[in-house]
This record gives sequence, structure tokens and C-alpha cells, in this order.
Amino acid sequence: MTYTERDSLRLSVVMGLRKGLSLCRGMRRSLTEDQQNTVVIEIIKQLELSNYKIVQGPPLQGGASHLAR
Repeated sequence: MTYTERDSLRLSVVMGLRKGLSLCRGMRRSLTEDQQNTVVIEIIKQLELSNYKIVQGPPLQGGASHLAR
């Protein structure tokens, strides 16, 4: 199975949503996976309606490269 750019964007938004919800105590568990996917789809639709173009860049090197200064 190959991932399209839209699949990659969806996965990135899902991960961001889950990380964001985990910052609010108990929020991540308050939404089912189906509800999370519904929110993600609406976020992507809104970005597309707002004429945003999201382009994936090259992968980061190493697991913690975002922490390096």
C-alpha cells in the first residue's frame, strides 16, 4: 500500500491532534478514534477551503534532531 500526500497529511494532523489533546488532562481519551478522524477530516477540508497548500519537506535526520540547537 502506498501513501498519497493526502494520507501523509492526514496522519500528520492525527498525530498533532493526539499530542494536542494529551496536553489537556483526560481530553485524548474523551474522543474515540472515529471522532478524532472526523475532526482531522474537517481540519483538512478547512485548510483546503482556505486555499492553503501544504508541501512535505525532506525527512528530519535522527530521532531528536528537532531538539538540537
